[in-house]
Amino acid sequence: MNKKPNLLLAEHKLLIDSPVERVFDFLANHENYARWYPNVLSVVSGNPLPHGQVGKFYEEAIRLPTRRVQKIRIAVVESRPPELFVTEGEFPPLHPRMEVRLSPQPSGATLLHWQFFSRSQSAIGRRMIPLLLGKNLLRDTRTGLARMKSMVEDER
Repeated sequence: MNKKPNLLLAEHKLLIDSPVERVFDFLANHENYARWYPNVLSVVSGNPLPHGQVGKFYEEAIRLPTRRVQKIRIAVVESRPPELFVTEGEFPPLHPRMEVRLSPQPSGATLLHWQFFSRSQSAIGRRMIPLLLGKNLLRDTRTGLARMKSMVEDER
């Protein structure tokens, strides 16, 4: 059986007036996610590995669109400081994957390219997930990234 490619659900690019190392450090500490991403209630480190290291995992509590609270295990699966940070979650049927790519700019700012995917291999899931989460995910992404930008820029 051929593996289907990840399904892109949300994508956003954003210029942050802060050095790429600072942006990476903020994002790679996934506990910060609860500070800026809507409906993420808490993120707690699940092992003693340093933030941003492959194998680091977190227990994340999120409020679903149904208002139910769900705990999800999130693991760092790829990390190349200060340019790439990737996490994947254990939450069927969504099977979330977040990819953050950072590029330093000549001005000293950072261009952030944020993508959120589903790794679902189910044909039904691949049709239903965008319908059920699409609008909320796009709205939450815009809101959350604007908050994160403000937090990182305020730390200067």
